[in-house]
Amino acid sequence: MNRNKKLRISGSAAALSIFLLGGTLAGCGDSNNSGNSGSEDGALSLTWMRYEHPSQAIVSDSKAVREIEKRQNVKLNLQSVPQSNYDDKKKTLIATNTIPDVILVKQDDIQNYSDTGVFLDLAPYIDQMPNFKKVLEEHPEVKNNYIDGKLFGFPLVTKWDLQAGQIPMIRMDLLKKNDLAVPTTYDELYETLKKLKEANPASFPFASRAANGLTGTENLINPIAFGFGSGYTTSNGTKVYYDPATKRYEFGPYSDAFKDAISWLHKLYSEKLLDQDYTTATSQTWQEKLNSGKSFYFQDNNGFGNTFNTIMQQQDPEAKFDMIPVLEGPGGVKRNLVYSLDHLSESYVISTKVKNPDKVIAFIDWMYGEEGTNITSLGVENEDYVIENGEFKLTEEAKSKYMDKPVPYYAMQSDLGTGYLGLAMHYDDRPNIPFQAPDSLAWSDTNLKNVEAGINFRFTNDPPFNKEERERLKQLRTELDSFITSNMDKFIIKDGALESEWASFVEQCKAKGADELLKIYNDALARVQS
Repeated sequence: MNRNKKLRISGSAAALSIFLLGGTLAGCGDSNNSGNSGSEDGALSLTWMRYEHPSQAIVSDSKAVREIEKRQNVKLNLQSVPQSNYDDKKKTLIATNTIPDVILVKQDDIQNYSDTGVFLDLAPYIDQMPNFKKVLEEHPEVKNNYIDGKLFGFPLVTKWDLQAGQIPMIRMDLLKKNDLAVPTTYDELYETLKKLKEANPASFPFASRAANGLTGTENLINPIAFGFGSGYTTSNGTKVYYDPATKRYEFGPYSDAFKDAISWLHKLYSEKLLDQDYTTATSQTWQEKLNSGKSFYFQDNNGFGNTFNTIMQQQDPEAKFDMIPVLEGPGGVKRNLVYSLDHLSESYVISTKVKNPDKVIAFIDWMYGEEGTNITSLGVENEDYVIENGEFKLTEEAKSKYMDKPVPYYAMQSDLGTGYLGLAMHYDDRPNIPFQAPDSLAWSDTNLKNVEAGINFRFTNDPPFNKEERERLKQLRTELDSFITSNMDKFIIKDGALESEWASFVEQCKAKGADELLKIYNDALARVQS
Protein backbone atom coordinates (compact mmCIF):
# COMPACT_ATOMS: atom_id res chain seq x y z
CA MET A 1 0.00 0.00 0.00
CA ASN A 2 1.24 3.46 -0.89
CA ARG A 3 1.89 5.02 2.51
CA ASN A 4 2.26 8.46 0.93
CA LYS A 5 -1.46 8.58 0.29
CA LYS A 6 -4.00 9.81 2.80
CA LEU A 7 -6.21 6.92 3.81
CA ARG A 8 -9.26 6.45 6.00
CA ILE A 9 -11.31 3.81 7.85
CA SER A 10 -14.17 5.90 9.10
CA GLY A 11 -16.10 8.71 8.38
CA SER A 12 -18.43 11.87 8.66
CA ALA A 13 -19.45 12.32 9.00
CA ALA A 14 -18.11 10.79 9.25
CA ALA A 15 -17.74 7.50 10.78
CA LEU A 16 -15.39 5.24 12.80
CA SER A 17 -17.78 3.06 14.65
CA ILE A 18 -16.89 -0.53 15.29
CA PHE A 19 -17.74 -2.02 18.67
CA LEU A 20 -19.46 -1.04 21.89
CA LEU A 21 -16.87 -0.66 24.62
CA GLY A 22 -17.93 -0.99 28.21
CA GLY A 23 -17.88 1.94 30.52
CA THR A 24 -18.75 5.59 30.24
CA LEU A 25 -16.83 8.76 30.75
CA ALA A 26 -16.08 10.18 34.13
CA GLY A 27 -16.79 13.89 34.06
CA CYS A 28 -20.02 13.87 32.09
CA GLY A 29 -21.66 16.36 34.38
CA ASP A 30 -23.30 19.72 33.95
CA SER A 31 -21.86 21.43 30.89
CA ASN A 32 -22.91 24.96 31.68
CA ASN A 33 -19.40 26.05 32.56
CA SER A 34 -18.46 28.48 29.80
CA GLY A 35 -16.16 31.26 30.87
CA ASN A 36 -14.02 29.01 33.07
CA SER A 37 -10.85 29.54 31.07
CA GLY A 38 -9.14 31.28 33.92
CA SER A 39 -5.95 30.30 35.66
CA GLU A 40 -5.55 27.77 38.42
CA ASP A 41 -2.03 27.90 39.85
CA GLY A 42 -0.94 29.56 36.59
CA ALA A 43 -2.60 26.93 34.43
CA LEU A 44 -5.16 27.59 31.74
CA SER A 45 -8.30 25.67 32.74
CA LEU A 46 -10.76 24.73 29.99
CA THR A 47 -14.07 22.93 29.93
CA TRP A 48 -13.94 20.79 26.78
CA MET A 49 -16.95 18.93 25.41
CA ARG A 50 -17.45 16.34 22.67
CA TYR A 51 -19.59 13.28 22.04
CA GLU A 52 -18.49 9.88 23.28
CA HIS A 53 -18.58 7.35 20.47
CA PRO A 54 -19.72 3.81 21.38
CA SER A 55 -16.44 2.46 20.02
CA GLN A 56 -14.15 4.58 22.18
CA ALA A 57 -14.82 5.57 25.78
CA ILE A 58 -13.46 8.98 26.79
CA VAL A 59 -11.29 8.91 29.90
CA SER A 60 -11.10 12.15 31.86
CA ASP A 61 -7.47 11.58 32.96
CA SER A 62 -6.11 9.90 29.83
CA LYS A 63 -2.44 10.12 28.97
CA ALA A 64 -3.11 12.91 26.47
CA VAL A 65 -4.87 14.96 29.18
CA ARG A 66 -1.93 14.45 31.54
CA GLU A 67 0.67 15.26 28.88
CA ILE A 68 -1.20 18.39 27.82
CA GLU A 69 -1.14 19.66 31.39
CA LYS A 70 2.55 18.80 31.75
CA ARG A 71 3.66 20.28 28.42
CA GLN A 72 1.24 23.19 27.97
CA ASN A 73 0.10 23.93 31.54
CA VAL A 74 -3.50 23.49 30.37
CA LYS A 75 -6.01 21.64 32.53
CA LEU A 76 -8.82 20.06 30.52
CA ASN A 77 -12.11 19.37 32.23
CA LEU A 78 -13.50 16.84 29.75
CA GLN A 79 -17.25 16.60 29.43
CA SER A 80 -19.02 14.22 27.10
CA VAL A 81 -22.44 12.95 26.18
CA PRO A 82 -23.17 9.61 24.50
CA GLN A 83 -23.26 10.13 20.76
CA SER A 84 -26.91 9.09 20.56
CA ASN A 85 -27.92 12.03 22.82
CA TYR A 86 -25.24 14.53 21.89
CA ASP A 87 -27.06 16.42 19.18
CA ASP A 88 -29.97 17.38 21.43
CA LYS A 89 -27.72 18.34 24.35
CA LYS A 90 -25.40 20.38 22.13
CA LYS A 91 -28.22 22.33 20.49
CA THR A 92 -29.78 23.14 23.86
CA LEU A 93 -26.47 24.54 25.13
CA ILE A 94 -25.96 26.61 21.98
CA ALA A 95 -29.53 27.94 21.97
CA THR A 96 -29.22 29.02 25.62
CA ASN A 97 -25.67 30.41 25.21
CA THR A 98 -24.35 28.10 27.93
CA ILE A 99 -21.76 26.17 25.94
CA PRO A 100 -18.49 25.10 27.57
CA ASP A 101 -15.26 26.91 26.69
CA VAL A 102 -14.66 24.54 23.76
CA ILE A 103 -17.28 22.27 22.18
CA LEU A 104 -17.44 20.00 19.13
CA VAL A 105 -20.18 20.99 16.68
CA LYS A 106 -21.17 20.36 13.07
CA GLN A 107 -20.93 22.88 10.29
CA ASP A 108 -24.71 23.22 10.13
CA ASP A 109 -24.69 24.20 13.82
CA ILE A 110 -22.29 26.98 12.92
CA GLN A 111 -24.44 27.99 9.95
CA ASN A 112 -27.57 28.04 12.09
CA TYR A 113 -26.08 29.95 15.03
CA SER A 114 -23.31 32.06 13.46
CA ASP A 115 -25.30 35.26 13.93
CA THR A 116 -26.06 34.74 17.62
CA GLY A 117 -22.69 35.76 19.04
CA VAL A 118 -22.20 32.41 20.81
CA PHE A 119 -19.06 31.37 18.90
CA LEU A 120 -15.74 33.24 18.80
CA ASP A 121 -14.71 34.44 15.33
CA LEU A 122 -11.25 32.99 14.64
CA ALA A 123 -10.46 35.04 11.54
CA PRO A 124 -8.78 37.92 13.47
CA TYR A 125 -6.45 35.38 15.14
CA ILE A 126 -5.23 33.51 12.03
CA ASP A 127 -1.84 35.24 11.96
CA GLN A 128 -1.30 34.23 15.61
CA MET A 129 -1.68 30.55 14.68
CA PRO A 130 1.20 29.40 12.46
CA ASN A 131 0.31 25.71 12.75
CA PHE A 132 -3.35 26.22 11.96
CA LYS A 133 -2.48 28.64 9.17
CA LYS A 134 -0.38 25.89 7.58
CA VAL A 135 -3.33 23.49 7.87
CA LEU A 136 -5.52 26.03 6.08
CA GLU A 137 -2.97 26.27 3.27
CA GLU A 138 -2.84 22.47 2.97
CA HIS A 139 -6.64 22.16 3.04
CA PRO A 140 -7.99 24.97 0.83
CA GLU A 141 -11.44 23.36 0.99
CA VAL A 142 -11.73 24.78 4.52
CA LYS A 143 -12.64 28.05 2.78
CA ASN A 144 -16.13 26.55 2.50
CA ASN A 145 -16.39 26.89 6.28
CA TYR A 146 -16.08 30.68 6.21
CA ILE A 147 -19.34 32.55 6.77
CA ASP A 148 -19.44 36.17 5.63
CA GLY A 149 -15.67 36.32 5.98
CA LYS A 150 -15.71 34.83 9.48
CA LEU A 151 -14.37 31.46 10.60
CA PHE A 152 -15.98 30.09 13.75
CA GLY A 153 -14.61 26.55 13.98
CA PHE A 154 -11.39 24.56 14.09
CA PRO A 155 -12.12 21.68 11.67
CA LEU A 156 -10.91 18.13 12.23
CA VAL A 157 -8.31 17.28 9.60
CA THR A 158 -6.30 14.16 8.91
CA LYS A 159 -2.60 13.56 8.48
CA TRP A 160 -2.89 9.80 7.83
CA ASP A 161 -5.90 7.51 7.71
CA LEU A 162 -7.51 4.56 5.95
CA GLN A 163 -10.15 5.02 3.24
CA ALA A 164 -13.58 3.59 3.86
CA GLY A 165 -17.12 4.34 2.80
CA GLN A 166 -20.66 3.06 2.39
CA ILE A 167 -19.48 -0.03 0.57
CA PRO A 168 -21.45 -3.23 -0.21
CA MET A 169 -20.33 -5.92 2.28
CA ILE A 170 -21.67 -9.48 2.29
CA ARG A 171 -21.12 -12.80 4.05
CA MET A 172 -18.89 -14.54 1.50
CA ASP A 173 -18.94 -17.83 3.43
CA LEU A 174 -22.73 -18.01 3.07
CA LEU A 175 -22.52 -17.38 -0.66
CA LYS A 176 -20.13 -20.31 -0.93
CA LYS A 177 -22.22 -22.52 1.37
CA ASN A 178 -25.36 -21.87 -0.70
CA ASP A 179 -23.55 -22.05 -4.06
CA LEU A 180 -24.35 -18.41 -4.87
CA ALA A 181 -22.33 -16.15 -7.13
CA VAL A 182 -21.10 -12.76 -5.92
CA PRO A 183 -23.77 -10.26 -7.06
CA THR A 184 -22.64 -7.61 -9.52
CA THR A 185 -25.87 -5.59 -9.88
CA TYR A 186 -28.62 -4.46 -7.51
CA ASP A 187 -31.01 -6.82 -9.26
CA GLU A 188 -28.62 -9.70 -8.62
CA LEU A 189 -28.22 -8.56 -5.03
CA TYR A 190 -31.99 -8.78 -4.54
CA GLU A 191 -32.00 -12.36 -5.86
CA THR A 192 -29.03 -13.25 -3.64
CA LEU A 193 -30.68 -11.83 -0.51
CA LYS A 194 -33.86 -13.71 -1.40
CA LYS A 195 -31.97 -17.01 -1.56
CA LEU A 196 -30.19 -16.29 1.71
CA LYS A 197 -33.59 -15.61 3.30
CA GLU A 198 -34.90 -18.94 1.99
CA ALA A 199 -31.93 -20.72 3.55
CA ASN A 200 -32.32 -18.75 6.82
CA PRO A 201 -36.07 -18.00 7.26
CA ALA A 202 -35.70 -16.17 10.58
CA SER A 203 -33.16 -13.72 9.14
CA PHE A 204 -33.48 -10.22 7.71
CA PRO A 205 -30.52 -10.32 5.31
CA PHE A 206 -30.00 -6.55 4.79
CA ALA A 207 -29.38 -4.54 7.98
CA SER A 208 -29.18 -0.75 8.25
CA ARG A 209 -28.94 1.81 11.07
CA ALA A 210 -29.07 5.45 12.07
CA ALA A 211 -25.55 6.89 12.16
CA ASN A 212 -23.42 10.04 12.05
CA GLY A 213 -26.31 12.37 12.77
CA LEU A 214 -28.52 10.87 10.04
CA THR A 215 -31.74 9.01 10.74
CA GLY A 216 -32.13 5.33 9.93
CA THR A 217 -34.19 6.28 6.87
CA GLU A 218 -31.58 8.76 5.60
CA ASN A 219 -28.64 6.42 6.21
CA LEU A 220 -30.46 3.57 4.42
CA ILE A 221 -31.47 5.57 1.36
CA ASN A 222 -28.26 7.56 0.78
CA PRO A 223 -25.97 4.81 -0.55
CA ILE A 224 -28.74 2.97 -2.40
CA ALA A 225 -30.10 6.06 -4.15
CA PHE A 226 -26.57 7.16 -5.05
CA GLY A 227 -25.81 3.69 -6.40
CA PHE A 228 -28.91 3.88 -8.58
CA GLY A 229 -27.67 7.17 -10.08
CA SER A 230 -29.46 9.67 -7.86
CA GLY A 231 -29.03 10.66 -4.20
CA TYR A 232 -30.86 11.84 -1.11
CA THR A 233 -29.24 14.09 1.53
CA THR A 234 -26.19 16.10 2.43
CA SER A 235 -24.03 14.93 5.33
CA ASN A 236 -26.20 17.00 7.69
CA GLY A 237 -29.52 15.65 6.42
CA THR A 238 -30.62 18.48 4.14
CA LYS A 239 -32.72 16.90 1.40
CA VAL A 240 -30.47 17.71 -1.55
CA TYR A 241 -27.27 15.99 -2.64
CA TYR A 242 -24.20 16.88 -4.70
CA ASP A 243 -24.08 14.86 -7.90
CA PRO A 244 -20.59 14.42 -9.38
CA ALA A 245 -22.14 13.70 -12.80
CA THR A 246 -23.85 17.11 -13.09
CA LYS A 247 -21.45 18.90 -10.71
CA ARG A 248 -24.36 20.59 -8.97
CA TYR A 249 -26.84 19.91 -6.21
CA GLU A 250 -29.91 17.90 -7.14
CA PHE A 251 -33.19 16.95 -5.47
CA GLY A 252 -33.46 13.17 -5.52
CA PRO A 253 -37.24 12.69 -5.81
CA TYR A 254 -37.22 14.60 -9.10
CA SER A 255 -35.37 11.73 -10.81
CA ASP A 256 -36.67 8.37 -12.03
CA ALA A 257 -33.51 6.77 -10.63
CA PHE A 258 -34.49 7.85 -7.11
CA LYS A 259 -37.97 6.39 -7.45
CA ASP A 260 -36.38 3.16 -8.74
CA ALA A 261 -34.18 3.03 -5.62
CA ILE A 262 -37.17 3.48 -3.31
CA SER A 263 -39.09 0.84 -5.26
CA TRP A 264 -36.15 -1.56 -4.83
CA LEU A 265 -36.08 -0.91 -1.08
CA HIS A 266 -39.84 -1.41 -0.86
CA LYS A 267 -39.46 -4.78 -2.55
CA LEU A 268 -36.83 -5.80 -0.01
CA TYR A 269 -38.93 -4.56 2.89
CA SER A 270 -42.13 -6.26 1.76
CA GLU A 271 -40.34 -9.58 1.34
CA LYS A 272 -38.60 -9.19 4.72
CA LEU A 273 -35.18 -9.05 3.12
CA LEU A 274 -34.61 -5.64 4.75
CA ASP A 275 -34.56 -5.19 8.51
CA GLN A 276 -38.12 -4.29 9.49
CA ASP A 277 -36.75 -2.00 12.22
CA TYR A 278 -34.51 0.08 9.93
CA THR A 279 -36.17 3.32 11.08
CA THR A 280 -35.20 2.78 14.73
CA ALA A 281 -32.08 0.60 14.48
CA THR A 282 -29.12 2.02 16.41
CA SER A 283 -25.47 1.26 15.75
CA GLN A 284 -25.53 -1.20 18.64
CA THR A 285 -28.57 -3.19 17.49
CA TRP A 286 -27.29 -3.12 13.91
CA GLN A 287 -23.94 -4.53 14.99
CA GLU A 288 -25.61 -7.24 17.03
CA LYS A 289 -27.62 -8.44 14.02
CA LEU A 290 -24.63 -8.55 11.71
CA ASN A 291 -22.14 -10.18 14.05
CA SER A 292 -24.66 -12.76 15.33
CA GLY A 293 -25.77 -14.12 11.95
CA LYS A 294 -29.23 -12.53 11.92
CA SER A 295 -28.25 -10.35 8.93
CA PHE A 296 -25.76 -10.93 6.12
CA TYR A 297 -25.41 -7.71 4.13
CA PHE A 298 -24.74 -4.05 4.86
CA GLN A 299 -23.91 -1.00 2.76
CA ASP A 300 -22.25 1.14 5.36
CA ASN A 301 -18.79 1.76 6.82
CA ASN A 302 -16.83 -1.23 5.51
CA GLY A 303 -14.44 -0.91 8.47
CA PHE A 304 -17.00 -2.78 10.56
CA GLY A 305 -16.36 -5.90 8.53
CA ASN A 306 -13.05 -6.56 10.27
CA THR A 307 -14.62 -6.47 13.73
CA PHE A 308 -17.64 -8.53 12.70
CA ASN A 309 -15.26 -11.15 11.32
CA THR A 310 -13.23 -11.23 14.52
CA ILE A 311 -16.35 -11.78 16.62
CA MET A 312 -18.00 -14.33 14.32
CA GLN A 313 -14.86 -16.39 13.76
CA GLN A 314 -14.64 -17.15 17.46
CA GLN A 315 -17.65 -19.42 16.84
CA ASP A 316 -17.26 -20.20 13.14
CA PRO A 317 -13.77 -19.85 11.61
CA GLU A 318 -15.26 -19.77 8.12
CA ALA A 319 -17.57 -16.79 8.77
CA LYS A 320 -16.45 -13.77 6.79
CA PHE A 321 -17.76 -10.44 5.56
CA ASP A 322 -15.96 -9.15 2.49
CA MET A 323 -16.25 -6.26 0.09
CA ILE A 324 -17.91 -6.90 -3.24
CA PRO A 325 -17.28 -4.89 -6.41
CA VAL A 326 -19.21 -1.68 -6.99
CA LEU A 327 -22.74 -2.76 -7.84
CA GLU A 328 -24.29 -1.75 -11.12
CA GLY A 329 -27.56 0.13 -10.93
CA PRO A 330 -30.19 0.76 -13.61
CA GLY A 331 -28.80 2.03 -16.90
CA GLY A 332 -25.30 0.79 -16.13
CA VAL A 333 -24.57 3.29 -13.33
CA LYS A 334 -21.74 2.15 -11.02
CA ARG A 335 -20.84 4.32 -8.06
CA ASN A 336 -20.37 4.24 -4.28
CA LEU A 337 -20.27 6.92 -1.61
CA VAL A 338 -17.07 6.99 0.45
CA TYR A 339 -16.08 9.16 3.39
CA SER A 340 -14.11 12.36 3.08
CA LEU A 341 -10.51 12.10 4.21
CA ASP A 342 -11.08 14.93 6.64
CA HIS A 343 -13.96 15.64 9.01
CA LEU A 344 -14.33 19.24 7.87
CA SER A 345 -18.01 19.22 8.74
CA GLU A 346 -17.06 18.78 12.41
CA SER A 347 -15.28 21.59 14.21
CA TYR A 348 -14.41 22.72 17.70
CA VAL A 349 -15.78 26.18 18.48
CA ILE A 350 -14.76 28.51 21.30
CA SER A 351 -17.29 30.30 23.45
CA THR A 352 -17.23 34.08 23.25
CA LYS A 353 -17.37 34.01 27.05
CA VAL A 354 -13.83 32.64 27.49
CA LYS A 355 -11.72 34.93 29.64
CA ASN A 356 -8.40 34.33 27.89
CA PRO A 357 -9.11 33.90 24.18
CA ASP A 358 -5.48 34.52 23.16
CA LYS A 359 -4.29 31.72 25.43
CA VAL A 360 -7.00 29.36 24.22
CA ILE A 361 -6.12 30.19 20.61
CA ALA A 362 -2.41 29.54 21.26
CA PHE A 363 -3.15 26.19 22.90
CA ILE A 364 -5.35 24.96 20.06
CA ASP A 365 -2.72 26.07 17.55
CA TRP A 366 -0.25 23.87 19.43
CA MET A 367 -2.64 20.94 19.00
CA TYR A 368 -2.37 21.35 15.21
CA GLY A 369 1.44 21.39 15.37
CA GLU A 370 3.78 18.40 15.37
CA GLU A 371 4.03 17.95 19.13
CA GLY A 372 0.31 18.43 19.73
CA THR A 373 -0.60 16.15 16.83
CA ASN A 374 1.70 13.40 18.09
CA ILE A 375 0.48 13.61 21.68
CA THR A 376 -3.19 13.50 20.64
CA SER A 377 -2.74 10.92 17.89
CA LEU A 378 0.20 8.65 18.70
CA GLY A 379 0.85 8.92 22.43
CA VAL A 380 4.29 9.52 23.93
CA GLU A 381 7.35 8.70 21.88
CA ASN A 382 9.48 5.81 23.22
CA GLU A 383 6.64 4.82 25.54
CA ASP A 384 3.81 4.15 23.11
CA TYR A 385 5.62 4.36 19.78
CA VAL A 386 9.01 4.80 18.16
CA ILE A 387 10.15 6.22 14.83
CA GLU A 388 12.72 3.97 13.20
CA ASN A 389 14.21 4.93 9.83
CA GLY A 390 11.35 7.35 9.41
CA GLU A 391 8.73 4.63 9.97
CA PHE A 392 6.16 4.68 12.77
CA LYS A 393 6.01 1.61 15.02
CA LEU A 394 4.11 0.83 18.20
CA THR A 395 6.31 -0.24 21.06
CA GLU A 396 6.17 -3.91 21.99
CA GLU A 397 4.83 -2.89 25.40
CA ALA A 398 1.90 -1.04 23.80
CA LYS A 399 1.09 -3.93 21.46
CA SER A 400 1.20 -6.53 24.20
CA LYS A 401 -0.94 -4.39 26.53
CA TYR A 402 -3.82 -4.06 24.08
CA MET A 403 -3.57 -6.92 21.58
CA ASP A 404 -5.84 -9.20 23.60
CA LYS A 405 -8.56 -6.57 24.14
CA PRO A 406 -11.88 -7.15 22.28
CA VAL A 407 -11.11 -4.19 20.01
CA PRO A 408 -7.41 -3.43 20.66
CA TYR A 409 -7.10 -0.17 18.76
CA TYR A 410 -10.00 1.56 20.48
CA ALA A 411 -8.97 0.24 23.89
CA MET A 412 -5.56 1.83 23.36
CA GLN A 413 -7.01 5.08 22.02
CA SER A 414 -9.38 5.30 24.98
CA ASP A 415 -6.54 4.96 27.50
CA LEU A 416 -4.33 7.40 25.62
CA GLY A 417 -7.13 9.85 24.81
CA THR A 418 -5.95 9.89 21.21
CA GLY A 419 -7.38 9.83 17.72
CA TYR A 420 -10.31 11.36 15.92
CA LEU A 421 -12.67 10.01 18.62
CA GLY A 422 -10.40 11.37 21.33
CA LEU A 423 -8.66 14.75 21.51
CA ALA A 424 -6.93 14.88 18.13
CA MET A 425 -7.72 17.80 15.84
CA HIS A 426 -5.01 17.00 13.27
CA TYR A 427 -5.18 13.26 13.59
CA ASP A 428 -2.71 10.63 12.49
CA ASP A 429 -4.19 7.13 12.43
CA ARG A 430 -0.99 5.12 11.95
CA PRO A 431 -1.40 3.36 15.34
CA ASN A 432 -4.32 1.57 13.70
CA ILE A 433 -2.11 -0.41 11.32
CA PRO A 434 -0.76 -3.09 13.70
CA PHE A 435 -4.30 -3.97 14.81
CA GLN A 436 -5.75 -4.18 11.32
CA ALA A 437 -6.36 -7.46 9.55
CA PRO A 438 -4.89 -7.68 6.03
CA ASP A 439 -8.45 -7.42 4.69
CA SER A 440 -8.87 -3.89 6.07
CA LEU A 441 -5.71 -2.66 4.39
CA ALA A 442 -6.74 -4.32 1.13
CA TRP A 443 -10.22 -2.78 1.35
CA SER A 444 -8.66 0.65 1.82
CA ASP A 445 -6.46 0.19 -1.25
CA THR A 446 -9.47 -0.91 -3.31
CA ASN A 447 -11.51 2.06 -2.16
CA LEU A 448 -8.70 4.44 -3.10
CA LYS A 449 -8.29 2.86 -6.53
CA ASN A 450 -12.03 3.22 -7.11
CA VAL A 451 -11.83 6.91 -6.15
CA GLU A 452 -9.10 7.32 -8.76
CA ALA A 453 -11.18 5.33 -11.26
CA GLY A 454 -14.17 7.61 -10.79
CA ILE A 455 -16.59 5.06 -9.33
CA ASN A 456 -16.13 5.96 -5.65
CA PHE A 457 -17.07 9.52 -4.75
CA ARG A 458 -16.42 11.28 -1.46
CA PHE A 459 -19.11 13.07 0.51
CA THR A 460 -18.91 16.84 0.02
CA ASN A 461 -19.49 19.51 2.63
CA ASP A 462 -22.00 22.31 2.24
CA PRO A 463 -20.88 25.53 0.55
CA PRO A 464 -21.00 28.69 2.70
CA PHE A 465 -24.32 30.53 2.79
CA ASN A 466 -25.01 34.20 3.38
CA LYS A 467 -27.25 35.40 6.23
CA GLU A 468 -30.39 35.61 4.12
CA GLU A 469 -29.82 32.09 2.78
CA ARG A 470 -29.16 30.69 6.24
CA GLU A 471 -32.43 32.06 7.56
CA ARG A 472 -34.36 30.78 4.58
CA LEU A 473 -32.75 27.34 4.81
CA LYS A 474 -34.00 26.99 8.38
CA GLN A 475 -37.54 27.71 7.23
CA LEU A 476 -37.33 25.41 4.22
CA ARG A 477 -35.94 22.52 6.24
CA THR A 478 -38.72 22.96 8.76
CA GLU A 479 -41.19 22.68 5.91
CA LEU A 480 -39.54 19.83 4.04
CA ASP A 481 -37.61 17.51 6.34
CA SER A 482 -40.32 15.78 8.34
CA PHE A 483 -42.67 15.72 5.34
CA ILE A 484 -40.13 13.99 3.10
CA THR A 485 -38.93 11.56 5.77
CA SER A 486 -42.44 10.40 6.68
CA ASN A 487 -43.24 9.87 3.02
CA MET A 488 -40.02 7.97 2.38
CA ASP A 489 -40.93 5.52 5.13
CA LYS A 490 -44.44 5.22 3.74
CA PHE A 491 -43.16 4.47 0.24
CA ILE A 492 -40.69 1.88 1.55
CA ILE A 493 -43.13 0.18 3.94
CA LYS A 494 -46.63 0.53 2.48
CA ASP A 495 -47.76 -1.56 -0.50
CA GLY A 496 -49.13 0.47 -3.38
CA ALA A 497 -48.06 3.88 -2.07
CA LEU A 498 -45.44 4.46 -4.76
CA GLU A 499 -47.93 3.82 -7.55
CA SER A 500 -50.77 5.87 -6.13
CA GLU A 501 -49.10 8.75 -4.26
CA TRP A 502 -45.68 9.46 -5.81
CA ALA A 503 -46.74 12.15 -8.29
CA SER A 504 -48.67 14.02 -5.60
CA PHE A 505 -45.70 13.74 -3.22
CA VAL A 506 -43.33 15.33 -5.74
CA GLU A 507 -45.76 18.19 -6.36
CA GLN A 508 -46.06 18.81 -2.63
CA CYS A 509 -42.25 18.88 -2.34
CA LYS A 510 -42.23 21.63 -4.95
CA ALA A 511 -44.95 23.49 -3.10
CA LYS A 512 -42.97 23.26 0.15
CA GLY A 513 -39.87 24.80 -1.44
CA ALA A 514 -37.72 22.04 -2.97
CA ASP A 515 -36.84 24.23 -5.98
CA GLU A 516 -35.88 27.13 -3.74
CA LEU A 517 -33.76 24.83 -1.57
CA LEU A 518 -31.91 23.67 -4.68
CA LYS A 519 -31.37 27.22 -5.88
CA ILE A 520 -29.88 28.32 -2.56
CA TYR A 521 -27.41 25.43 -2.59
CA ASN A 522 -26.40 25.90 -6.22
CA ASP A 523 -26.09 29.68 -5.90
CA ALA A 524 -23.79 29.20 -2.89
CA LEU A 525 -21.82 26.56 -4.78
CA ALA A 526 -21.40 28.90 -7.76
CA ARG A 527 -19.91 31.59 -5.52
CA VAL A 528 -17.27 29.15 -4.24
CA GLN A 529 -16.43 27.99 -7.75
CA SER A 530 -16.19 31.48 -9.25
